[in-house]
Amino acid sequence: MKKTVELEKLEFNALAKEDKAFLEKAMEATGKSYAPYSEFYVGCSVELADGEIVLGANQENSSFPSGLCAERVALFQCAKDLDNKVIRIAVYAQSSKYKVPVPLVPCAGCLQVISDIRARQKHAIEIWMWDGQQNVYKASDVSHFLPFHFELEEQ
Repeated sequence: MKKTVELEKLEFNALAKEDKAFLEKAMEATGKSYAPYSEFYVGCSVELADGEIVLGANQENSSFPSGLCAERVALFQCAKDLDNKVIRIAVYAQSSKYKVPVPLVPCAGCLQVISDIRARQKHAIEIWMWDGQQNVYKASDVSHFLPFHFELEEQ
């Protein structure tokens, strides 16, 4: 069995105005991060089918692992009404302590949550990853990253 990750590499300056704004919302969300322990600030923007943009920022807690990633902060807010489908998600990070990975792929826990929402809404979810530089990476669906997601099915 072989699984290939397919990412589209885009240039930020060549993106449409609305795509730039979507990514910039993820950058803006890092301002709401609470990351005094890791000093790794992550922001996320989620676009819903009706055009609404929901933001999330990572929230750490001194009682590890009680914190929550930016993606899950935003997605759990969106999951309460999946009639308004999640269309795409953008992730951005910054840190003066650590180098931001390129591409900035959501953690496995967040990928599982995205995958679960995708299965519930029966609609692909694009993942946009940006570190604030010129290169933007886009996956057309979460399944590129999590081909063996956990899902319970009735017998």
